[in-house]
Amino acid sequence: MSVQNARAAIQRFLSTDKPEVLCIRGEWGTGKTWTWDDVLKMQGQAGKVPLKRYAKASLFGLNSLAEIKREIFQSTVDVAQIDKPFDPANYKDLYAGVKSQSNLWLKAVDVFFDKGSDAIVEALALSARNMIICVDDLERKGEDLRSVDVLGYISQLAIDRKCKVVLLLNDAQLEDKVEFEGYLEKVVDVHLRFEPSHEEIAEIAIPGDADNIGNLIKGFAIKLGISNVRVIRKIFALCKLVTPLLKEYSFKVTINTVRTITLFGWSYFQPESAPSLEYLRKVNTYSAEKNDSDEQVRWRDTLLSIDFYSSNDFDDQLLTGIRNGYFAEAEIAQHARVLNQADIRGKADMEMRRAWNFYHNSFNRPADEALGEIYETYKRLNAYMSLNDTVQLERLFRELDDPRAMEFIDMYAAANADNPSAFDLDHLARFGEELTQEVQERLAAAQARQKPKMTPDELFLALAKRGFEEDVVVGTAALPVEEYTRALKSHEDEAFSDIINGLRQYLTVGNPNEYLHTILDKAAVALRQIAGESAINRRRAMRLGIIQRLDAREQAAAQAKVAAEIAGEVSYRPEIISITTIPASAPSDTPPPPAKKSRARRQSRNGRERQP
Repeated sequence: MSVQNARAAIQRFLSTDKPEVLCIRGEWGTGKTWTWDDVLKMQGQAGKVPLKRYAKASLFGLNSLAEIKREIFQSTVDVAQIDKPFDPANYKDLYAGVKSQSNLWLKAVDVFFDKGSDAIVEALALSARNMIICVDDLERKGEDLRSVDVLGYISQLAIDRKCKVVLLLNDAQLEDKVEFEGYLEKVVDVHLRFEPSHEEIAEIAIPGDADNIGNLIKGFAIKLGISNVRVIRKIFALCKLVTPLLKEYSFKVTINTVRTITLFGWSYFQPESAPSLEYLRKVNTYSAEKNDSDEQVRWRDTLLSIDFYSSNDFDDQLLTGIRNGYFAEAEIAQHARVLNQADIRGKADMEMRRAWNFYHNSFNRPADEALGEIYETYKRLNAYMSLNDTVQLERLFRELDDPRAMEFIDMYAAANADNPSAFDLDHLARFGEELTQEVQERLAAAQARQKPKMTPDELFLALAKRGFEEDVVVGTAALPVEEYTRALKSHEDEAFSDIINGLRQYLTVGNPNEYLHTILDKAAVALRQIAGESAINRRRAMRLGIIQRLDAREQAAAQAKVAAEIAGEVSYRPEIISITTIPASAPSDTPPPPAKKSRARRQSRNGRERQP
């Protein structure tokens, strides 16, 4: 039954004071309870519920009818007070009713402290009449409570106490289902099978006109077929935590983030219904294998429906956040910047490709028109163009006697005034053409005009606040070990703390790049040297966890070397630094655990080979 039909049936049930029992069945997380609560609240506020009192009893962990009766008494409110803040005055009439029905009222307060007082419980239970009662979570009851006993009490409430009772349950999870079914037909007057569509489940989880994030989640959840309202809400909460960290980047970064959290969150929170995390981390939907199982084929089609092709390091970082319940801002920023630049460059590539197509795809367009399109496109996007792009355009315009040829070199130089690696000619793809003397001189002059590089001290002191900016990371990684030792020994107090905190933040990065590995390795070597100076310096150095990280890397490298030699490999070159060791005595201060090494991938931009 759809949500719309279920709501209509609930409205009919609530519209009369006729004693009857309504049973709503459905799987966990499909929104049964939310739908019941929402319809009851709306009908109550509209004055369309004849009965004026309401109680809701969850049977989760309850083991006796006495506990159910106590739960009903404690939760009883006026229908008009549903979803409103607690007010003791609302219970005045209820207490008076119980007092008039039992001379045990003076002892009633003991019920909240003495669960063995059956007489008091029965006295309180007398108040449960001529009201609406919701019994939820029958499948999660305690072991000592039988389902048939619950049905018997529900029947008593309806027949003897003139109550309207709704029973919400996932009957597939009942341990005594056969016995339960035998009695159910004798008790229940109206049956509803709650089976909302994936669209309806998404709407229950994130109702109304959601924001961009909510709409993204709903779209992905529908295509994936997520059928649990709670799971979607957890995913929504996680996305609300991380997306503010992405507001300065391209919205495509946000889309990719929400897609990953929806998919990986579904797998993590509902593993029985979703593809496994292991599968998601290794799948490549671009490539089908002959021995793929039917399940793998099915999941591949599902993943393709949301444009998920394979996981990357950023996905791993987001999965860590899903597991932890929070996201590390520095690590998210590290990956988001890479994705943001990739997105921007991708868009620039597409526009430049259109300009090249405009040049190539006609024998009728004159040179001024065709070259003008390329020139204007480059002028607008020169900040995202490579040196390879630039020298190709310079050559094209020069060979066609266009006077704007050298402007490409000048625009490139201006756009990369602060990028030390922008003028590296060693890796330039020249397609067999040498740069002219004038081009080389202009590039050299531009490189000479660059702002002075940061001093070693400026780099180390910048780590704490700018530790993930490219110029700081690249510059610090390039410093020799001697500068690390000097900086650690020459700074004290706040400056020393900034340097240490700046270095240690890299220990928690889930997927450090080669520059971060180099910084930590060099810092560890410097700390080893300092630790060897005295016992107190050894204790100071060892508490940071940086030396221990390098120890673990060297040990792993040694083990790999032995394995390689056994396997008969010719050579093995571990890419880590190993210089000085310190005495093996263990310090009393327990250092923090080093960050786990996860798979690292080098990302490089594919060279564009546009031939004029």
